[in-house]
Amino acid sequence: MDAQAPLVAILEDDPSAAEALAMILRDWGAQVVQAAALEALVAELGPRLREVGYIITDFHLGDGPDGVSLVLTLASAAPHARVLVLSGSFHGRASAAAAKAGFDVMQKPARAEAIVAWLERR
Repeated sequence: MDAQAPLVAILEDDPSAAEALAMILRDWGAQVVQAAALEALVAELGPRLREVGYIITDFHLGDGPDGVSLVLTLASAAPHARVLVLSGSFHGRASAAAAKAGFDVMQKPARAEAIVAWLERR
């Protein structure tokens, strides 16, 4: 893998959604690490966690904590990562939680062009 390629972490419990997102990110030129749970993501990244430039998480991750809460626990380990929260819900909890945390939010299904535009925004 290209050591200069941006490292993107995906936290998504739907395998087909995670793979579709990973394909968009790889086409963009990113190195991608994906997992369905925070513990698995941290284990997969290992010492590279500090190199993560972007974290993309689903808001609803099964019966446990939401994606915003989980990503907040990574803040000190990946201090430079920009965070995008994806949500299929329209009732506003994801948007409110993401805004409070200072994260961006996008409705699912997010278009590839919108995700790339978010990645390229400084």
